[in-house]
Amino acid sequence: MSAKKTFIVTFADPDIDTASVGSVLHVGSDVLQDGVAMLATDAPLDDRAVYVLEGLGSAITTMTDKEADALRKEGAVAEVIEDFDVIALGHGNGASSDVVDTFSGSTEEVAATTAYYQAYADAMAEFRARLEDFLGAIESGDDARFTPAPDGPLPRLPIPPTMPLPPRLPIPKPPILLPKQPTPWNIAMVKAPAAWVRASYGSGVKVGVLDTGIAAHPDLVIYGGASFVPGVASFNDGHGHGTHCAGIIGARHNHLGVVGVAPQCHLYAVKVLNDAGSGQLSWILAGMAWARQNGMKVINMSLGSKQPTVAAYTTAVSQCLAAGVVVVAAAGNSFGESFPFVNAPANSPGAIAVAAVNQAGVVAGFSSRGGAGNQVTLSAPGVAVNSTHLANAYKSMSGTSMAAPHVAGGVALIRRRYPVWTPLQVRHRLVTTASDLGFPGTDITYGAGLLNCDAATL
Repeated sequence: MSAKKTFIVTFADPDIDTASVGSVLHVGSDVLQDGVAMLATDAPLDDRAVYVLEGLGSAITTMTDKEADALRKEGAVAEVIEDFDVIALGHGNGASSDVVDTFSGSTEEVAATTAYYQAYADAMAEFRARLEDFLGAIESGDDARFTPAPDGPLPRLPIPPTMPLPPRLPIPKPPILLPKQPTPWNIAMVKAPAAWVRASYGSGVKVGVLDTGIAAHPDLVIYGGASFVPGVASFNDGHGHGTHCAGIIGARHNHLGVVGVAPQCHLYAVKVLNDAGSGQLSWILAGMAWARQNGMKVINMSLGSKQPTVAAYTTAVSQCLAAGVVVVAAAGNSFGESFPFVNAPANSPGAIAVAAVNQAGVVAGFSSRGGAGNQVTLSAPGVAVNSTHLANAYKSMSGTSMAAPHVAGGVALIRRRYPVWTPLQVRHRLVTTASDLGFPGTDITYGAGLLNCDAATL
């Protein structure tokens, strides 16, 4: 008997309802289940069930290759594809992106940038420790700096005193002057600070981070989320990739660490990759459906795989756009490999595919380039980008994974500034205001050019 496998069935009608799914798949209503609701729990999945991703025009089911071939002949079915692996798009084959870029001449630049941020992190840690000691001493009254020692022996008081000595007046505590929030080079490069006031720092805009989750961090505020990794109920990040992307999007302007492109946006952790940094197509689709159902205004997908356009992604992206959700995705890190073009899902029509550049505005050696019908949309910083990480720390990482969240943050600023704009209008503003890079006009390497938040929010 042929082994059963997990398949994603994409229907010709993207708005197909659950009852109609049962009719196409020739199954009873007793096996049809809400895929988003079920995958959001840590309960094991039933091989006999059909998990419907209503609103995305897809369903997850288990069957043999022979059954899949027969289903492909159904007129109501657009695609039947076996579930496949998806990874976080850090540079290289692994899921991690803590690497040095490989293009010529970048090693010294990356090393210098990394050393700068490490020195900054060390200085901040020392400052916080000294500040805590300082405040503790004031609180306990043990700080000798506020009790000056007299020169020479104390004078003798008259005996007996003719009147009580006046009480010693309390010495006022000096004001605590916090350091000014530094602006990281990558945030300055996309001109986010110039847009903050007019775009209200992206305040209240819901941003779904489809990644490894988001870890608790003093520089981040997480407003909710869900996990679609089987057997994992929490959206906490045990890998670090999602937390890093979240910081680029929305680290707070709080005199601590780094600051994001849209520091007052509302971050939602949609865990679709496990703590090894990998996941399945089915998990990603469930996360996209959740984001659509829960009113996200933009989703960031710093993940992908080296393959041509997938109908399940294409339908999901189009359905998200129809619901008002802007889809931003990393272009991929596969340049020079067997599949050099933009990866899936960034190669889906309607998705904003983001390439990575260094601090000089030069494309990263790993960044995927576009091809016919498979284009880069925009570019953003993606080499040695410092951001939030696990254990309340900060880390410098590289990849198109780091470039995409800059654009997601830029979308949050635009959506705050122009809340009634459609995803198509937001995309048009992004590409028409980008700072040109490479050949004049749009090209396969840089797309329309470098993200410019200042111009995009005018």
